[in-house]
Amino acid sequence: MKKLRFTAFVILAALPFAFWLALPAPAADATKTTFDHFTTGFPLTGAHARAQCDTCHVGGIFRGTPRDCERCHIQGNRMGGESKPANHIPTNLACDQCHRSTASWAVVRFDHTTVTPGACTQCHNGRMATGKPSNHMPTALSCDSCHRTTAWVPSNFNHATVTPGSCVTCHNGSQATGKPTNHVVTAASCDLCHRTTAWVPATFSHATVTPGTCATCHNGSQATGKTSAHIPTTTSCDACHNTSTFSTSSFKHTAAQGVLPGQCLTCHNGAYTSENARGKPKDHPKTTASCDQSGCHNTRTFSK
Repeated sequence: MKKLRFTAFVILAALPFAFWLALPAPAADATKTTFDHFTTGFPLTGAHARAQCDTCHVGGIFRGTPRDCERCHIQGNRMGGESKPANHIPTNLACDQCHRSTASWAVVRFDHTTVTPGACTQCHNGRMATGKPSNHMPTALSCDSCHRTTAWVPSNFNHATVTPGSCVTCHNGSQATGKPTNHVVTAASCDLCHRTTAWVPATFSHATVTPGTCATCHNGSQATGKTSAHIPTTTSCDACHNTSTFSTSSFKHTAAQGVLPGQCLTCHNGAYTSENARGKPKDHPKTTASCDQSGCHNTRTFSK
């Protein structure tokens, strides 16, 4: 009897579960059905695609839902869309005249063709739109005197009204490009060597330079110096080179310059890049004689 009662208890306990299994599957939620919004003439893109339906269709009302930005994104709108902030540039233009993407408000393009020249700061005041940074060079000029509406940089500044010798007023390294750390040591004004069209090339008058002091600047870091393939010498640069060009050089083959008869190969060995230190060519007659042996070469030219 106990076994029969236990079996009956198990059967009765399992009946509700069996009944639940026999029930038909619930119908799909009508609110979860896929709807192609493109068919309405208003395709959902960007942030619109992520918004809940009832954000725009309040109370399940579809007819009469606004399609223009302003009616949804106006302050106090019933759809709850973001509205124009208090520090927005004053304008009556439609939102999509400047905001070209529904993914973000930050994607903005403004047509400046109707803006009055010189009126940039009405919007570019640092609150409504990017304004002059704190390290901007001191000037009362309008933004469009130097900048363009396509981008802040590069900018173009007319130096015609700048007082000669006052370059460092702006070109101090913080407001505008200044003298680099490896610049030639000088107290001269920038415009003595540089031009307003570009920093390079620069021209320097060597008229006031003390003879024999070339290496003070021409040390390879501040200005072009002696190359690794240069002929070994302790002579000053200006003993051979001139201030107009390094490539044209002249060397006096005298005892005072340390040149002794029969020592030509010390420099004329073909190892140095200077045109004036050429060595014996491959087609030279075989000889162990010195270059300056009587009847062969002289110090003025190899060809004789």
